[in-house]
Amino acid sequence: MYINSIDFPCLACNKIPDKIKLNKNNFEIVGFEDGIEWSDFQANNLPSLDEKIWARSSNPPFKGSRRIVLAHYPFQMTVGENFWMLFMPSLSYFNGWEEHPSEINSSAFVQCCFEQILSRNEECAWIEIRILDVVLLKEGCDVWSDSDDTGCMDAFHMFRDIYMVHFNEWLMFSASTQGDLGTWALIKKKNERHHLIALGEWGFHYNIVYGGNKIISEDELNKLLQSSVPL
Repeated sequence: MYINSIDFPCLACNKIPDKIKLNKNNFEIVGFEDGIEWSDFQANNLPSLDEKIWARSSNPPFKGSRRIVLAHYPFQMTVGENFWMLFMPSLSYFNGWEEHPSEINSSAFVQCCFEQILSRNEECAWIEIRILDVVLLKEGCDVWSDSDDTGCMDAFHMFRDIYMVHFNEWLMFSASTQGDLGTWALIKKKNERHHLIALGEWGFHYNIVYGGNKIISEDELNKLLQSSVPL
């Protein structure tokens, strides 16, 4: 294993999967939903890699700053690589936006540069990243030009159970099959139109999030609402 790379095995199968291919699929960005945990630590006060209980950050990063994060499976990167990552404040990181919808507005897409490995073992590593760009989810439909939905919500129709959370201007849909395969979508209503800002897809060896500004038609939205169960 190259000393400046991170490539952890899956804990369930103890194998290193193929590196995730991050294809944009007509979205503005594509990145990782999981694989790093955000901290407010400095390099001189890092917890042990074996320590599981420590304060995750609720502070969104800002462009030009440097942050120290804990990387683990399925994160796969080499020092010097750039990547996009989803930032969620600590409560929603652990329990989801379903439980803490107010944290949607302080969640963000973050473009990072992998700067260095500070410490590591076989399961995780403290690494330093440089923040190249930040797009708060609440600003997605202002930052990106809108475009028509090109069937990106079709995956929901393969699931029997779809769940929905409504919070202020936000709608969140989620669906999965026995914890093995799932999808979720975050939609913002603005000026009587519905903007798909974030779309997540996950499976056994991947966890991907897309960011953009897709206009969801009223027909498509009504189909989802009719098929979903409010949480």
